[in-house]
Amino acid sequence: MTSADIAAIRVDPEVLELTVTDGEPGVAVFTAYAELLSGGEAPLELVSWSISNLSSGTITSDGQFTSVDTNGGITEIIATHDGIEGAATVSVVYKTNIFEDKLDEAVAEAFEAASPQVVETLAVLYPPDQVTVPRNLSGLSFVWSDDTGISDSVYRIRFQSDITDISVYTINDSWQATRSLWEMISAANKRGEVEVTIESAAWNGTDLGDVSQGPASTLTVNRLDARGSVLYWSTPDEAIFRIPFGETEAESFWEGDGQCTGCHALVETEDGADDTMVVTHGGVDGRFSVVDVSDPDAPEKIVSENDQNRLTFKTVDPTGQYILGTNQKTATLYELRSGNKIKEFDFNDRVSHPDWSPDGESIAMVFVKDDIDGQRFGISSDMEFERGEIVEIEWDAAAQELGAVTILKEADAAVSFYYPAYSPDGDWIAYNRSTTTSYAAQDAELWLMSRDGSIDVRLKNANGSGEQQNSYPRWGPLPDDDVLWLAFSSKRTYAVDPGEMPQIWVAAIQPSLAEKDEDPSSSPFWLPGQEVNSDNHLPVWWAQ
Repeated sequence: MTSADIAAIRVDPEVLELTVTDGEPGVAVFTAYAELLSGGEAPLELVSWSISNLSSGTITSDGQFTSVDTNGGITEIIATHDGIEGAATVSVVYKTNIFEDKLDEAVAEAFEAASPQVVETLAVLYPPDQVTVPRNLSGLSFVWSDDTGISDSVYRIRFQSDITDISVYTINDSWQATRSLWEMISAANKRGEVEVTIESAAWNGTDLGDVSQGPASTLTVNRLDARGSVLYWSTPDEAIFRIPFGETEAESFWEGDGQCTGCHALVETEDGADDTMVVTHGGVDGRFSVVDVSDPDAPEKIVSENDQNRLTFKTVDPTGQYILGTNQKTATLYELRSGNKIKEFDFNDRVSHPDWSPDGESIAMVFVKDDIDGQRFGISSDMEFERGEIVEIEWDAAAQELGAVTILKEADAAVSFYYPAYSPDGDWIAYNRSTTTSYAAQDAELWLMSRDGSIDVRLKNANGSGEQQNSYPRWGPLPDDDVLWLAFSSKRTYAVDPGEMPQIWVAAIQPSLAEKDEDPSSSPFWLPGQEVNSDNHLPVWWAQ
């Protein structure tokens, strides 16, 4: 038999699943067969063996595959003879148990042997179904309700994907995950989808009774980390707090000196050496100061507030040269690191909520309207108004001038548009809409539009159901992935530790879905590390 006689190569077994656990890899021997042009097949010995996914295991020259024992994965086993290839598929399923509360292997064996009854009375309360989390998230808690009526219950939380089967056993009705869990799940699972189920049973130390299983929910683990940290304003603490992503404890970052400094803006340099934050003291028509934050552990004020420099909302250009702030019907341009006023731009309407585009070529802004088609609307301040429209204004850096105005969301007597925020790639603008007011509106919703306004979708999953006061969206740094992260303030219930204060929540955004006019958002997760009794707002995301 020569290669000219071979039509194709078949690898046996063609499809294989191996279940592995710590210290116990899977082993399988593969054989190559030549499928002959004349019909029939014959074993092939002169083949070279390789695998497509080195994180799944290794293969010897005689076709013996040995998997890893630390994670799952999917790989092709490839046999090559004189340029002709054949392949088989191996799914390595990593299975492990995590025991809490002095439980041991006996309870795992009992659950494995049980046939649970599916019930609706055992339900995951948090995280919400269809949530997406980054690989480096720590502190995500799971909490569930149990109305099965069983005393002395033991629970199994099971995370299953194509390549993982991880079970947690506990006697409590909640459990907190660490980033190591998500790293195991995402190690080779490109899609990242995980089915989460809760099982409960009576446990006497030997036997299980009344075993129940609740409805499954879906969680997706993104294959990359979310970078940087989130800076947010805590009203009762009168301070800006910082939570580095992946940490579970907030740290006080900048004190408000007895004044509100919650309206903060940030500009970052490529190496972080000139990262700068601008804050307004006292809210509306407040004096601003400039803070050098290049050393996150020791932020330093470099421009002090004064009575001549007053603004409410502001934005900083991506080159780190300018501040553009708004106050009533005027937008004022300042030099960033000196605070010196350069020029003023006057408008027919009151202006608010500016945001500089990442490419530096335009500024999104809100024109505040007091009259729409003869219908009058209230304006309490730059912060609180009933109707706004979102525009994009061209910026001429050489002339230091604002240019042509394009209306992206035209003023509407039925709804207000405000808080625009460019995505880190500059292609999208997240914004708020409400039928009432721009400040702490109970019915505030998150929307997403393309930069030219041609695509406009409601972020249904991120908004959730009912009136949640979803407000002030801000983006995370641009990741090397198709998922962007959006932080916002919301009054939704955090089931792990319920309260009524606004908190910072984070949702994944897939722009490719928005391009198809589909909801691109995931259900959001609560940013771990916050004080649940704190009133938290304005989550500005920072790469450091």
